Amino acid sequence: MTIQKIQKILARPITLTLPEPVQLGNYLIKARGFCVVTVELEDGTIGTSFALDRGAPVSQAVNTLIAGPYKELFDGDPVKTWDQLLRQSSPSLSSGASLRGFSLVDLAAHDAMARHEERTVLARYGGTQKKLPQWAVIGYPPSRGPEEIAWEVKAAVDAGAVGVKLPVGATPELTRERLIAALDTKLCPVSTDLAWSCRTPEDAMKIVGGLDLAWVEDPFIPGSLDELRRLRSLLSVPLASGDEEGHLYHPQAFIETGAVDMLRIDTACQGGLSRMLLLNEYMAKSGLSISWHVYDAWHSQIASLIDSPTFSIEYSAPGASVDPLAEMIFAHKSVNIETEKYGWRFTIPDLEDESVAISGGPAWIPLPQL
Repeated sequence: MTIQKIQKILARPITLTLPEPVQLGNYLIKARGFCVVTVELEDGTIGTSFALDRGAPVSQAVNTLIAGPYKELFDGDPVKTWDQLLRQSSPSLSSGASLRGFSLVDLAAHDAMARHEERTVLARYGGTQKKLPQWAVIGYPPSRGPEEIAWEVKAAVDAGAVGVKLPVGATPELTRERLIAALDTKLCPVSTDLAWSCRTPEDAMKIVGGLDLAWVEDPFIPGSLDELRRLRSLLSVPLASGDEEGHLYHPQAFIETGAVDMLRIDTACQGGLSRMLLLNEYMAKSGLSISWHVYDAWHSQIASLIDSPTFSIEYSAPGASVDPLAEMIFAHKSVNIETEKYGWRFTIPDLEDESVAISGGPAWIPLPQL
């Protein structure tokens, strides 16, 4: 069999202006920035990936630091290439914007190879799609009051969600009121993302103490292992952390210190599929379940490949502005059937560098069948 080499790797930044700014605690978000990566094989097959860039120079890191050496090393095996390039350039690629870019190149390379072979990434590794718990991220914008929460819980459940997750509100008091409103519907389990807004375990307990939540997520900024352990000792519900931990000490730091009950994993900034395959045995041995951070297109397939149990796969409604690029992809799934047979099974819309997200607020449509 002829080895497929890479012809071109290109990263491009895209900014989506939000119709309505999102306020997470004191943090006001007026636009969402993305890095979109394409990997083109010598036969013209193109694989893609994307992720929020969080304001970091991810596209620049791909184009100036990663694309050249990755292309030279690539021999058709993304896992082997990932390992070789990391060992060759670990000081540059082990964290931050560079690791995020490296992760996206890996995901796009897996997409390209699967599309070249006319199969999904999951099938390429001999996996079959598992039935996974699909959770809805609701409550955006977070300034919405508790009286507006019940209808979206029902809409998400009607769309196929088995549970809902709410972000931190404009104030701690509003956050708690919104969570209570969601719980009072009694339609499904409820969890919360505190989005690094708390300084102490006591701050977190004022918000979630006594609430029967499915889990509490990311209360503290990265590096707060002592605070996580203390909060875990106070909570009667599971504690999770790991969103945007863009370094190679995740998830080991959480596992080895007993800081959490459940892992949050985001392959778009933590090493792509290749690292998940290399960590599979270690993570499974830990016994911890995984709650995947957005990017359902590949996380649903990766969750079906690895041995760790999945607690949740996340979706947000078109117009919610949680992940507006993923929401565009979700909104157009019914018309992109032919382009979504292979690879990661998603199609990025043709967007200008500066574009506008879907407006109108969250509009739930049926979730993809897993």
